[in-house]
Parts: sequence; structure tokens; C-alpha cells
Amino acid sequence: MDYVDFDNYTAYEPHARGIEREIPAGNSKPGESESFQWINLMRGDTMLMALANHQDPCSFNIRRYQLMSGKWIIISLYLTVSSAVAQQSDRVELGRMQNGTAVSFVRTTGGDWGIEISGGTALRFTQPKPAQIELFEGREVLHLAAGYQSVQKENEAVIAAAKVAGDGPPAAFVVEDRWKVSGNVLLLNRKVNVTGADEDAGFYSAILFSTASTVKWEDVNCLVPGLLYANPSYAGGRSPTSISNYRAKRFEIREDYMSAPLFGTLFEDGNWLAVLDMAPRGDTTQAESTASAAATIIDERIQFGALGVKEVTGGGIEIGFWLPGTTTEIGGGGGRGTRGTPAGTATANVSRRCHPVKAGFTQSYQVGFRFGKSKSFNEMERDAWRWAWESLNPRIYPIDVGVVRRTLLDHLSNRVMVVEDRTGIPFEMDTQTGRLSQYGLKIIMGFCGKNIEGADQLLQEGDRDKTERGQKMRQQGLAIIDSLIRLVPMSPPAGVGFNIDTGQAVPANFVPGFTARMPAEDLAVLVNTYRREKAAGRDHPEWIKWVTAYCDWLITQQNNDGSFPAAWQAGTGQVIRDGKTTSYVPVPVLVRLSEVTGQKKYLDSATKAAEYIWTNFGSKGVYLGATGTGNNIADKESGMLSMEAFLTLYNNTRDPKWLERAMAAGDYTESWIWIWNVPMPMDADDSRLHWKKGVPTTGVNGIGSDGPGGVDQYLDWAVTSYAQLYKYTKDEHYLAVARVLLHDTKAMLALPGRTYDLLGPGWQQEHWNMGPGRKGMGAHRNWLPWISINHLHGIMGLEELDKDLYQRLAKVE
Repeated sequence: MDYVDFDNYTAYEPHARGIEREIPAGNSKPGESESFQWINLMRGDTMLMALANHQDPCSFNIRRYQLMSGKWIIISLYLTVSSAVAQQSDRVELGRMQNGTAVSFVRTTGGDWGIEISGGTALRFTQPKPAQIELFEGREVLHLAAGYQSVQKENEAVIAAAKVAGDGPPAAFVVEDRWKVSGNVLLLNRKVNVTGADEDAGFYSAILFSTASTVKWEDVNCLVPGLLYANPSYAGGRSPTSISNYRAKRFEIREDYMSAPLFGTLFEDGNWLAVLDMAPRGDTTQAESTASAAATIIDERIQFGALGVKEVTGGGIEIGFWLPGTTTEIGGGGGRGTRGTPAGTATANVSRRCHPVKAGFTQSYQVGFRFGKSKSFNEMERDAWRWAWESLNPRIYPIDVGVVRRTLLDHLSNRVMVVEDRTGIPFEMDTQTGRLSQYGLKIIMGFCGKNIEGADQLLQEGDRDKTERGQKMRQQGLAIIDSLIRLVPMSPPAGVGFNIDTGQAVPANFVPGFTARMPAEDLAVLVNTYRREKAAGRDHPEWIKWVTAYCDWLITQQNNDGSFPAAWQAGTGQVIRDGKTTSYVPVPVLVRLSEVTGQKKYLDSATKAAEYIWTNFGSKGVYLGATGTGNNIADKESGMLSMEAFLTLYNNTRDPKWLERAMAAGDYTESWIWIWNVPMPMDADDSRLHWKKGVPTTGVNGIGSDGPGGVDQYLDWAVTSYAQLYKYTKDEHYLAVARVLLHDTKAMLALPGRTYDLLGPGWQQEHWNMGPGRKGMGAHRNWLPWISINHLHGIMGLEELDKDLYQRLAKVE
């Protein structure tokens, strides 16, 4: 029979089911004879306490009553003040976030301190051993971790310290962490000091938090700006966020691949956690940048970190940051000297980047953990990105907008070629010699050629400048449009342009025909040019007839779901690529033609296409296909063109849903803009680099998720789009985006007095790489028309939209 011996203060009864928690008495850890356990009460089971020969002045008043079920329960317990204080000292609360979540430091059973984030509306996250070190010695990898040995509350911060050491090495790592809560953000300022030395060894330190074991990998959607938007199948086989890496249940990304060093995780219940390097540096060396994927580099000059998430053994996921940026990836290596590896190759490459283990070496970084709750991936994407923007506060490097405009227009005009009765802007020229490339004789519409948009800009300058210079530009613009109308029939299109030597219609460079994007993009511009000319008393009926022929043919190609194929055979209109992902492209030309002709069929077609894009992609926070002509790769130009499509419909209908969708597309698209400055390798030969050392990289934008680290400045075209969003919403953030795109995208444009190693003012190469492998280099050094035309559209389109807003953005204090 169970009984209580009140003389010996000992209660004997069967152990209950539940978790046992040790509660030490006093300030020191009790011995075995002083053990005191509390057995959690679990639905009528027995609660047990034991105390034997305890020396602390604790008094107990224990009363036990038998319940009808035969179980026993202790209903009251009185402890002296000293024991109560001891129990409280096992938890130090840092503070509470705005969402009610508490951040606490909790003493573990071993006596050290860990971190617990719980309560409120957030998921519970824990880290019993916050000081984590990976030590690399020769071929051996040691994973070391420790809880804090001391935790001290200082005003609104907690200062925590730990010493981490393995069994063998003479070196140890003293970790000093300063934690603080600000709003819904948990901030860490970490400093790691190395004591002792271990020759030829390297290390990185990490801060990681884990969910409960019940959270499954499949329940999490991830945001990696410019690389991953929930669905890894849109990332491409060579991306560190590819489907192969997803199947390995691990994403690890070095931060110079990323437009912002930000990693977000959205959980099934709408809770999300995003990690941000709050003060990124990105320093690296030429040797590190060009090393193979399997190489180990130990160098104290490396100052880029990595962010990521992985499934934890036993269940749950772990997310965090570490420095330097050692990564493990499956795939082709993303430009790390393994570009010959086939995409999707299931080989795990460990790119080990370490700091040296030498006495006196110090490592430091600042990391933020933002907790939120959203109704959709779109909402999480927007809020996490804006937090990164506000935290990093991208700097504006002002340019003289007027000088840029005149320089680019003169340069564009000087590139115009005339052969017999044919006029056009050649597709590609070398920026250092001015020579035509193998594609140089092609006069192409849309995408990278943009001959009609270039002609439109020359016409606008002709209206502004009544001198011989301006009139020459006007004649060039008219001649370019006339040549295209004469030589490229549109029902169906005979191609995307013509060869200026022969006058023959030509297909796109990368498909044996024409894409949805290329004619439609330029013809949308031509409708606006037609309206501007007609308002000035100059009618061009042949222009609108040409556009109408194209649109009448195009709407016969629309699928029942509203989508359009991606590409057709030139001249025949036979579908050769059925991808539907670029169905946003025809929307502006269809809407504008409807406005000019009054025919509703074009507006109806545009509306169906836009609905298809929103339902299948935009509502899920991703846009696809623009840079790959209708493929399933996420890219920023798809977002930019979708934003333009939705804005065009809003301008026509004033239906607020189109403005909301334009905002969503704009929020996605801006996440491709680099909002921090990634430096070139410090010891690289500047004469060999395409992006020169010391030139800020803020403002460049990622190209596609299948080319990690690849950037260009195509998004400078969208200055006007973000200015429109600002005008409609009064959201100052959109104005800040427009300002970055207006100024910071001109960093490597050759201007008077700043021509770099290019032929002269107005030249700029197409793209570069910010990640490893070819950091600071492009695949070629050629100029394409879109480079100048997009820069000019950001300037001229903004001034046409709102002269006062143009003046406001052009001037930077």
C-alpha cells in the first residue's frame, strides 16, 4: 500500500508518466542525496516529490488525498523564499516581442544555458547550445557546441558567454553574445575569440534555432531572394536551391549569391521566421572566388557568411547563419569551377570556407531573426523583404540624370546603321572595340533588341531638341519603324526582325522562330508612340494597322484557360514551344490596342491572360519564363512584365484588384535587387575584372534563379512602374525602390570622365557575376540595345509620367 512517512518527509508511490525536471536548491547544484524531482501531473496520475537529508532551510507542508480513482495527488506545497529564488534563477527572460512571444535563457540539466523562444503567436524555437563551432583539421570535421556558462541581464540586453573546446585540440573558442529584442526581431551581436592555436585547422561559428520535432520538412516553404520562391522546381538544376537540394532536405547558400543576405521559412500555420545578416561585408580573395567546389580555403580575410535550413535528425528543422560561408550543395556547382557538371548531378559538393585557428584571431557578426505570421507566401515574401530593405537601407550613389540621358541618346543614335533603304540598331557590339558580333547585323524587336522602343526614344528626343542633333534622331526613329513594318509581316510574324544586309526576316537567336515576348513587347511601345505622334498632329495609320494584324492573329492562339504559347515557327505560326508562363507579355499591347480601336475583344483577351498569370503564378508569389522564353525558371523580368501587365489593366479599368496584383508583382520583382554592396576579390587584378574594384554593386539585379550570382541592370526599366505604384498607393517604399533603380543601376555605365576600360561614354556590357567562379566577370563584354534603352526608359518614362516626381527623384541630397 502507498503511504507517506511524515516523520522522514519522504513520499513513496508509483512514478507518474511525464517529464522529470530537476530543480536545484540554492545557488549550487545539489548532490545525489539532495535530489529533488517534480513529476508532471498527467491526467490523474501520481505526482511525486522526494527529499532526503536536504541541508537547505526548506520546509514542506504536504497533504495528500486519495481520489475516487485510487490515484494520489499532492494539492499543496510551500517552499521557503530561498528555494523559490533558486527555481526562478533557472530562467532569465530577455523580453517579449510585439506578438507576445517571450525570449528566455533557460538553464539546461547540465547547468549551462540555452535559448527558448515561445508563447504569443509564434512557433516555438529552441537552442540548448547556442555556441556552435565546426572545426576542420586535415580531413577530420569536428562539430563542437556548448551552452552559455554565464548569462547576465544588462538593461534591455542579455550578455551571454561560452567557451567551446574539443577533447584534443589545444585551441578553444570564447563566444561572447549580446542579445536584444526589437519589435518582432531577435538581434544577436556575436564575437568569437580564438585562444591557442591549431596549425592548418580552420573553423566557422554558427547560430541556429530548431523547431519542435513535429515540424516536417515538407511543411516549410522557403524564400531566398533571387533564388527560391517556395517551389524549388522553379530554381533550375544548378541552383543551390534546386529540387535536388530540396530532396536532400537542406539548403545552404553563401550570401554573395543573394540580393539580400536573407533566408525566410514559412510554416503551415502561417508563422514564419526569417534570418538576416544585419551587417554583411562579403570580403573574399581571388583564390577563394575561383577555387573548385571541393576545395578547402582557410583565410582570415574571408568575410562572407552563409544562411540556410535543414531537416534535423529526429524531426524538426534548423535555420540560421554561420561565418565564414561553408556550404554543401547538390548540383552543378553554380559557377564554382564546376560548370561542366551536368545540371541535377546528385553529387554533394562541400565548399569549405574557414577562418584560421590561431591565437588572438577574432570573428564578429550581427544577425537578426524576424518572427511573423502571414496569410500567404506573398505576404511573407513582402514583409520579410521589406524588413531586409529597412535594415540594410541601401545607399544611393547619385548620378547626374541629365548627363546620363544625353550621353545614352547620343550613343544610341551613333549606333544606328543604314544599309540602302533599311535602318536599325544592331543587336550586339563589343564595348572595347565597337565591332559587331556574329549577331550584329540583326535588327530585332523586344527583349534584348528593342528596336521600336529605341526608335520611340529617338523620336521623343527629336521633339525635345529642335537642333540638327534632335532632327537627325527623329528621322532615325521613323526610319527604324518603317523598315520593320516593310520587312516583317505580322500575321503571323515572319520573324523578330530583319538582317540589315539582306533585308530578310530573321528568327530569334535562341529559337527557330519568334517568341510571345519579342514582338508583343515592342508593339506595346509602338501603340503609345502612335498616340503621342497623333496628339502632335502626325498620323501613322500604317503603324496601327501593323499592330492590329499581329493582335488579330495572336488572339486566335489563345488557349481556353487564357494562356498563350511561348514560341512559334516564323512565317507559319506553328507552335514550337507550348510553355504558358509568359502569358503576361501580350497584355499591354492588347489593352492599348483596345483603347485606340475601341474594340473590346482585345481587352477581353488581355484580361483572360492576366487572370491566368495571377491564378497560376502571381497568387503563389512567383513569376516565370521571361529570360528563358517560356520555361519554368523564376526570374525578375517575368515579375517586371507582370507588374506592367497588371498596371496597364488597372489604368484602363480602375478595378482595384489589378492594382493589388501589380503591387504583389512589384514586391516580388524588387526582391531581385541587390540592396547591399558585394565587393570584388580584394587581390584581383582590376584590369582583368569587368566590374571594377571599389565600384558599388548596390542596385544590380539578379537575372534568373538558375544562374546564382548572375546580375544585370535590366530592372532599371521599371523606374516608371514603381513610380506609378507610389502615385497610386502613396507608399514611400515604392519611391525608394524607384530611386535605387534610377541611380544605382548606372554604376558601370561609361560616362564622360568615367569610362573604365570601355571604348567611350555610353558603353556598358550586358551582365556580370557576383558569386564565386567568375566574380566580377561577365560571359562576354558586349553591348546590346536593351542596355541603353532600359536606362533611358527609366529616365524618360518617369519624366513623362510626372515631371515633379522626376525632379524629386533625380535630385539626391
